[in-house]
Amino acid sequence: MSDHVPAPLPAHWELPESIVRRFGIEPGRQRVMDEDDHLLLILHHPPSPEDDATRKAALFWQDHEDEWRSFPDDGGIDALRKHLECYAKIISRLDEEVDAAKTPRDYFEVMKQTNPLVRATRNQYLVLEEARKARPESRSLIVLRDQAEALDRAIELVAADAKSGMDFSLAESSERQAHFSYEAGVEARRLNRLVAFFFPVATLVTIFGINNPEEVLQLRSFWIVLGVGIIAGFIVLGTLSLRMRKK
Repeated sequence: MSDHVPAPLPAHWELPESIVRRFGIEPGRQRVMDEDDHLLLILHHPPSPEDDATRKAALFWQDHEDEWRSFPDDGGIDALRKHLECYAKIISRLDEEVDAAKTPRDYFEVMKQTNPLVRATRNQYLVLEEARKARPESRSLIVLRDQAEALDRAIELVAADAKSGMDFSLAESSERQAHFSYEAGVEARRLNRLVAFFFPVATLVTIFGINNPEEVLQLRSFWIVLGVGIIAGFIVLGTLSLRMRKK
């Protein structure tokens, strides 16, 4: 092994030079390295919306004696099981959040978390599938591969449910908005009819003027003006209603 150890690798791991040479400064994508009878799995911890562009590596190494080691968490193959359990807990929580979501904002918050998880979970499954093919006799890898496949299906279902919920919520909101707009239009038409009915009366009163109410009520001309105004109001109202029916 070279004296220089890339940043993602623990300094005390005695990996073959053929594996060390393939590492850079960053851990890179999730992948398998199978060199000189050593198997190294480079996985990612569950991503979050805040660090979607940054990935924290989880390394699992099976040496030529079939001994497992892990980093940064110790435990070897058990650490790999716990790694998958961490994904399972997050997916379960997101599934509950989808069921509890009511508004487009609720669904959007879930979708922000599911999108990076969909990619990470799918790539994780592909890595474990490749590792199983590299070590077909390993029962542990077969079981872990099956768990990773189940996680991949689960997060896809959560993402699909969140998108469906978002679409339905937006459609329902648009329908409510259209209903409110319709009711506002109905109220506006009613108000326009009232204005149309009383507009002639108001106009005639303005033209002829109004004196003391007691004197006005005794004037014969007042009742004539009022009658003409009401008739004119009905005419304007009827004309307006006829035009609206034609539209």
